[in-house]
Amino acid sequence: MTPTAYCRVLAAGLLGVVLFGASASAQKYGEVDKVAPSMKAPMGQTLEWTSAEGKSYWYRLPHKIDPRKPPNLVLMLHGTGLTWGWAFWNYPIARGGFRGNDIVIAPEGMTPGGGDTFNFIQGKRDGDHIAGLIGHFKSKFPIDKVYVYGHSQGAFFCYWFAGAYTQLVDGIVAHAGNVLSVNHNKLAKEKVAIGILHGKADAVVSVECAYRTEKIYKQQGYKKIKLTVVEGLNQRSGHWPLPRQVGEMFDWLDQVNADSPQLALKVALSELAKDSPDLKIVASSAYKAKSLARRVKGDEGKTLRETIEIVVEFLEEVQVAHASTIEEAKKAASSTKRGSFQPWMAHFRIVNASFKESKVWRKSLKSLVSKSLREEGAIDAALGVISNKLNKKTLGQAVAILQRSMLASNADELQRTFSRMADDPPAGTKEVDYLGFRQLTEKRTPLIEEGRATAAEITAEHAREFRQDNPELFAGE
Repeated sequence: MTPTAYCRVLAAGLLGVVLFGASASAQKYGEVDKVAPSMKAPMGQTLEWTSAEGKSYWYRLPHKIDPRKPPNLVLMLHGTGLTWGWAFWNYPIARGGFRGNDIVIAPEGMTPGGGDTFNFIQGKRDGDHIAGLIGHFKSKFPIDKVYVYGHSQGAFFCYWFAGAYTQLVDGIVAHAGNVLSVNHNKLAKEKVAIGILHGKADAVVSVECAYRTEKIYKQQGYKKIKLTVVEGLNQRSGHWPLPRQVGEMFDWLDQVNADSPQLALKVALSELAKDSPDLKIVASSAYKAKSLARRVKGDEGKTLRETIEIVVEFLEEVQVAHASTIEEAKKAASSTKRGSFQPWMAHFRIVNASFKESKVWRKSLKSLVSKSLREEGAIDAALGVISNKLNKKTLGQAVAILQRSMLASNADELQRTFSRMADDPPAGTKEVDYLGFRQLTEKRTPLIEEGRATAAEITAEHAREFRQDNPELFAGE
């Protein structure tokens, strides 16, 4: 049997393996306060929220968040047969003893596992769910690095996710897992730190999987790799959580992920090389590169800053192009019934999410940006109400807020939440209560799609022209 097949066979035996459960003193499901992630949420304590896909998760903020020194975002993914509370029960997250200065999330998978559990499986559904959580927390908090820890099946997923969503990840800690089908792209080899952790006596996933994984990543040319095999464990404890060693592996991620303007620029250019680039990734990476490049001295620094400025100028041009199109569409629709939703509003939502911190964008569409901020606050409040006190009345109030909030970039989150509830009405509501939402959705969906298509077309066109005008920046992409 080949090493790959052997690792696959062992992994298949994970179903039903439950390691540590909640102790008598640990927080249990139903006992954790439900609070939407925001800078107003209680700091330093375990909180619960639900993703737009309807999956519960626990999270903990540090006691203080300084935008000048933003925290890292750490996602803790469990293995087969377990649930999202696993990480908080097995690592001192709640008390701040584990990554106390970071934001820590313990999410749930999307793929049904054994019983009432869900797995993280290599594929778009689970990948988009985790990517969505990362994007959501980045929209609510200043975030520095993004790290993903996975245990067992969660570790299998970690390897895949780092290759499939490279722009979103700075490092992974894969504990008791194995690398299977992974996109070893050029950016990942330079950007993502690969931490491999395994108990030598692991009877569930053989330590040979760890040795094989390290070999693969070295052969692929990854620049940041670390393997730690833990001695002195028995066959059972070899697959258990290892808080001290996991903490040390995260410390290593911090050490090898020092900020680099060159790497930030590569992330921006790698995204711009795509047919449909994500402006949020391009903008955040390019502006970060610009800030960091001030420290680089001599001719190297001068050349680097000149290159970065080319990307920044592109971003300013694309902002102006989007703003101009939005303004023209807004004027053309001025005779339309007041208060009606228009495609240009969906266009604004998408671009505003990428550039709301940009002076160029705020100057171009000052009144719209200000109004969108107020609406986003109302959306957050509505999400909080229906998550903690859902009934026909609060549902109706939230739908009314969604109807009025036409510029809020987080409106999609409330929309997806309503869609999930309408398909399977929670206690306190009935299917008929969602009639108003369904009517609103039916009317708005084609308009939203039209606005999104316009935004995507403008971005793609400008990116294509940028690549044609600057081919030297994309050599090897």
